[in-house]
Amino acid sequence: MKTPHFGFIFKSTKHLVMCFSLLSFAITANAVEQTQPTVPVEGRLAVTGSVALSNLMTYWTQAFSQRNPLVMVTIADPGGTAGIEALINGIADVALTSTPISDKQNEAFEARFGYAPHVIPLAMDAVAVYVNDANPLTSISRQELDAVFSNTYRCGGLNAIQTWGALGVKGNLSQQRITVYGLTSSLFRETALCGGDFIKDYQALAGPAAVVNALISDDAGIGFASSSMSTAGIHMLAVAPHKNAIAVVPSTDTIRSGQYPISRTLGIAINQPKNQPLSPELQAFIDFVLSPEGQSIAAKAGYVSLH
Repeated sequence: MKTPHFGFIFKSTKHLVMCFSLLSFAITANAVEQTQPTVPVEGRLAVTGSVALSNLMTYWTQAFSQRNPLVMVTIADPGGTAGIEALINGIADVALTSTPISDKQNEAFEARFGYAPHVIPLAMDAVAVYVNDANPLTSISRQELDAVFSNTYRCGGLNAIQTWGALGVKGNLSQQRITVYGLTSSLFRETALCGGDFIKDYQALAGPAAVVNALISDDAGIGFASSSMSTAGIHMLAVAPHKNAIAVVPSTDTIRSGQYPISRTLGIAINQPKNQPLSPELQAFIDFVLSPEGQSIAAKAGYVSLH
């Protein structure tokens, strides 16, 4: 009969006693570690910046606060530029970003601290183009968007599009003048207008919810806001990169892949010196947002979670 093999060999009784002593110590230490209560995280976090991320940040904060009641989180949404300025001036711990930080902002931050801000992606969405449900239009090209929203025609359009009939809409809407709504979005300007200027009658509203409410009450309106704002009374248009291309509706797959032409990554900028740990409260918040639970909250709120 063969002696069973256990994967280790004891050369002496002394060796055996020593090994069992070490094993006993490890088990005891592990038991102490598991039974020792976790030290609660406490502190304050000031969050400010892009309007596009503030709605989701509110949902995250509510769930985070239930697990970390000793951390007070305040949220403001004056815009991405103001958020970076607040981070530079030490007023904010977190700046919400919906577009890449500009060279000018990076230079200002580096001039103050000697290093660049640390940007962390948190979720994705898209700038969607909406119309009232009474409007039969289902798609639009980037050149047509430029001709509707801009007077500079940098995307290749030749003339202004001012009525719905010029976009192929039939019926009662065809002769009506297009009402244009939106936000102060640099991403929309750069992508949909090729860096051009908005028309004189363009109405820049205070936030995505204001754009949605305007379109619900205006059959002749068109506007843009986050793809997470889809609701009853309005619908999103599929957008084609150019007139002969296939128009794409913003969805989880088309946003993640970048196939939808106005997709974007939402994130935060923080002030983290090299080789320095974050404060416990900030680290705990970031860990929560990037956890499966945090990403599930993003998906339920209409945003696209990270992989």
